[in-house]
Amino acid sequence: MDKSALDSISVDPGAFLQRLDVVTRRALFVRVTRQELERASFLDERLGMQGREGLWATFQELSAIAADPAQIHPAPGFIFHIGHCGSTLLSRLLDTNPDVLGLREPVTLRDLAIAERELGSPIGRLNRQQWEGLLDASMRLLGRPFSAGQQMVIKATSTCNNLIEPILRRDDRTKAVLLYQKLEPHLATTLKGAAGGMDALQAAPSRLEFLHGLLADDSLRLHDMDGGEVVAMGWVAELARFFQLKSSSTLGSRLILLDFEQLLDDVPSHVGSVLRHLEIPQVPEPERTMKQSAVMQAYAKSPSHGYSPGDRKHDLDLSRRTFAAGIERGMQWAHRLIERTPQLTALRPILC
Repeated sequence: MDKSALDSISVDPGAFLQRLDVVTRRALFVRVTRQELERASFLDERLGMQGREGLWATFQELSAIAADPAQIHPAPGFIFHIGHCGSTLLSRLLDTNPDVLGLREPVTLRDLAIAERELGSPIGRLNRQQWEGLLDASMRLLGRPFSAGQQMVIKATSTCNNLIEPILRRDDRTKAVLLYQKLEPHLATTLKGAAGGMDALQAAPSRLEFLHGLLADDSLRLHDMDGGEVVAMGWVAELARFFQLKSSSTLGSRLILLDFEQLLDDVPSHVGSVLRHLEIPQVPEPERTMKQSAVMQAYAKSPSHGYSPGDRKHDLDLSRRTFAAGIERGMQWAHRLIERTPQLTALRPILC
């Protein structure tokens, strides 16, 4: 890439770091507007790549851009979650604050998460030093604000929870929300999704691998589980990860656990708590409440479609009837594992 193109990326927050290609060791930047980022529910191919200006930079050039003193900004806040638990809604609720710009599921984080799981493996394409360099560069560039005082809040994909610890250790200013819901509504929500929660089924191997490591026991086998049990296993693994991190003496104070059902019960209070945790100033209450009410009446992933809390309750009740057998098998599987496993005691109160 020539110097003028590098310079244009360095000074323009609209040059968005779209993805990392560890095979060719290049990074893709695409031109976006602030308004496009505000509207987008997913910063992947659904952002729309056709006709959009794209610029490829080598990893060496990426590091040079990120090392520019102009890239020093407040650390972004983060939303990590277990999937199908209202994370997009929370992101949009935070966006009602004029000082917040939410980035929802950038592909870059998925690329980093996949590469992190391969570190130390013979098939890994990066060593730890190379990976940490990419993590640092990515955080600097994803955290670039469009205006002074703006705070970026990045919502990761649910398969990126292995990034929580390295992201927090990279910068002691970084804080995050860990969003979840109890197991029974999680099963009802996930099983009614496309192909019975295909994303949860696809994420199962890495979650089971994490659980094996946490419990120092690899006797659980994916092929022995049906769909509801696989979803329950993923829930156990991610909640165990969240509780392990929250109990850390060095990281725990920079994390808050938030139950989605409790968020729905008192949106202004819980959104305010999240903003305070992320150290983001709040707008006057009447204005914020009015904007939040509008968000609560729309489908977060497609805001042009109405979707009220009543609609959500109707869908959950329908799922509970339709998928009753799968939900019950998932609940029983999790109960059995948690009851016989001392390391999972903290999960007992949040099963249902």
